[in-house]
Amino acid sequence: MAETRPAILLDVDGPLNPFADSETPRAPGYRAHLLRPEIFPGRPAENRTVWLDPAHGRQLLELAAETQADLVWATLWEHEANRLLTVPLGLPHLEVIAFDGTAFRHANGHHAKLPGITAWAGTRPLVWFDDQFQPGDEDWAVDRSRDTAPTRIVPIDPSIGLAAADLDNARDFLLRHQRAQALTRLGEMADRGEFDEYLTGPRAE
Repeated sequence: MAETRPAILLDVDGPLNPFADSETPRAPGYRAHLLRPEIFPGRPAENRTVWLDPAHGRQLLELAAETQADLVWATLWEHEANRLLTVPLGLPHLEVIAFDGTAFRHANGHHAKLPGITAWAGTRPLVWFDDQFQPGDEDWAVDRSRDTAPTRIVPIDPSIGLAAADLDNARDFLLRHQRAQALTRLGEMADRGEFDEYLTGPRAE
């Protein structure tokens, strides 16, 4: 059966566009961009100042390459993220999870995006960066890891944004998954006898 590549899910507001107040200086590297995204259904687009650090694009691409994972937008910006954010972040166009207006209100102790992400992900391993996880989301991740595929939620401090420790958290988790997959493949090859010749020597003709 073909292996399923892990997905790294990216929220925008909070993780990539931190909400630092006027008294909290942003870390070096952030640049202000005046953008006009269309995010809320039925509401006209409005100009917004969005703070982005282009280093995040490079760091996320390195994370995806090292862990053989795919970067995916999991944000209310949806396709607006590709239209407005890829250039300032130095990212290519990414796959987008479409929530179709269903991800605005958290419910039953879970993140409002969770139903859409669960339906989209299927059996893909996941790392999810977000700043609005709810009390029941860690249990969801544990249950999904047990029943479906390895899953890690990485809560982001929205006043700081995506930090080196968050990237390390994701990297460690995905590399452990990568090693576990490799061990599973080796076990399957051993069960098929693919190492017999190396263990016992070539068969006599």
